[in-house]
Amino acid sequence: MTTPEVSIILVSYNTSSYIRRALESLFRETQLTSIEVIVVDNASNDDSVAMIRQFFPQVTLIESGANLGFAGGVQLGAKQAAGKYLLLLNPDTVIINAAVDRLLHFAKLQPANGIWSGVTLNNDMSLNTQHAWSKPTLHDLLYSALGLSKLFSKTCVFNNANYGCWKRDTVKEVDIVSGCFFLTTRELWDKLGGLDASFFMYAEEADYCLRAKALGYQPIVTPDARIIHHGGVSHSHFSGKQIKLLKGKVELVNRHVTAWQRPAYKALLYLYVLNKFALHTLFKPRSAQRREWQIIFAQRADWLQGYR
Repeated sequence: MTTPEVSIILVSYNTSSYIRRALESLFRETQLTSIEVIVVDNASNDDSVAMIRQFFPQVTLIESGANLGFAGGVQLGAKQAAGKYLLLLNPDTVIINAAVDRLLHFAKLQPANGIWSGVTLNNDMSLNTQHAWSKPTLHDLLYSALGLSKLFSKTCVFNNANYGCWKRDTVKEVDIVSGCFFLTTRELWDKLGGLDASFFMYAEEADYCLRAKALGYQPIVTPDARIIHHGGVSHSHFSGKQIKLLKGKVELVNRHVTAWQRPAYKALLYLYVLNKFALHTLFKPRSAQRREWQIIFAQRADWLQGYR
């Protein structure tokens, strides 16, 4: 059996309709012949497993038996992957314009970077900027807490965290790329030990990128490889997603910020949530959003600990 050049790993949890579209687009748009596709199902209670078996017999399906989260699911898939490159792909993505081929071609042109990604689009083909970020700084967290990063989202002064002034039409080296469309080498993966499964969901790819940067690798994005990404389809509640996001951000602070600075970083994350809750209480006291932010604020003692 020929060793695949690229192993593409998707982790699914109750995403049957989405992952079907993702796989259909992947096989339709990808011209590479030396690939393997691995789907790890995290104990879905929809028809994901049956659907994949029926319509995609060429896929290697791994049933985890439990919800391992994104990082844990990827780690399980990576153990079976044989490719020189590993491509992490979210089940709520759609491949367009041979994006996988384009990303691999780009990686071969820029081999020293070690981590490569493309640009994400919304379902209406408008730009989705949530695919690359800078390492968190106190300035960025302050601007986010005060709402300035959203108000001035297209500037790199107030929205440097999301590279606000970058139009996504040029190649750019960044600190962090999203795990929704994330290409890395097997060699680097093994060197870093893969994703840290203690990040149940969110920020695990950020941790990987920052650990890679510490070894001299530099994540990089090409605008020539573009995919559609919906985002958050495994979550039915806004508060649940936000709490996991906050846990991930705090754990990232625990791992990658010097000890004496951590209280200030966490205080700004707390201020961000407090301001959201206060503004919704003031202006939308009967809204569902206010109730969701109330839940998030009430659980601050939990998410301020991170994933430890």
